[in-house]
Amino acid sequence: MQGISGTIAISVPTREFASVFVGCGAVHAAFEPQLDTSPQGSQFDNAIRLESGRHVVRLISTQSTAGFVGILNEAVSKNCREGYIVGGSWIPADRYRIDILNWPDNPADFLGKSRIQEHMDMPAGADALLPGAPADFCGFSALHCAIVGNSTSIQQESETLIASSIATEPVPLSALLRPRAIHEKARQFRSVLLPAREDPEDYRELVAGRKPRVVILDSAATVCRWLGAEMSPVTVALVDRTAPSGEAAADALERYRARRLRDLPLPADLARVPAGVEVLAWQSRARNL
Repeated sequence: MQGISGTIAISVPTREFASVFVGCGAVHAAFEPQLDTSPQGSQFDNAIRLESGRHVVRLISTQSTAGFVGILNEAVSKNCREGYIVGGSWIPADRYRIDILNWPDNPADFLGKSRIQEHMDMPAGADALLPGAPADFCGFSALHCAIVGNSTSIQQESETLIASSIATEPVPLSALLRPRAIHEKARQFRSVLLPAREDPEDYRELVAGRKPRVVILDSAATVCRWLGAEMSPVTVALVDRTAPSGEAAADALERYRARRLRDLPLPADLARVPAGVEVLAWQSRARNL
């Protein structure tokens, strides 16, 4: 709800893998199908309304794993066929869907360049783990969550292999979380990694244009530093009680909770919380997380 924000505080005996699993949960919960391969699903009518030369787009093939990235010059009809002119090349609209790269990609980085061909990575074995069609989930970029913490550790943990069954090929968690660093360009992503040591104010202007639905604060020190940043409607604070700053982070969370509108119950279908893990959730007004 507008003007309302929520905080979930989780105390864990160790931070290992916690942020990655929570991030995957946020990404899956926020997934929305975008790829419609039917003739009626063409995005041409929407693309023709876009201002020329102002948008970076990814063209996602409906027939293969090859795609393109570049500046959308315009959407035009040519020889009775609708198509997109991207990086100076005409591409048929009935074979591609458009993914507009709103954030954090900057059109200035692509001006004057030809279209860039790229491969859409759809790992074998991921189908049963995905909430939708592989081309839909892996092709489109969508910012659903930001994970703030030690980027190197988070990236290492996200390479842990998982599988839907013993008969399927395992895939890394990163195939589901699809993380990217803030300074990478045009990469397909569903989450973004923000370094904990930098001031959140440095990213406020970037994040304000496309708020992630969930921000995950990984580790006690990060919780202390980022609590007041208000970067998303939902903040998940992971506090490692064994960390030196764990008690300070817990105290900070208690102060924020004291100003809450109300406590929130855990979802009824949530798996049983393991021993040694504490979970609190509360609702608060914006500007008063």
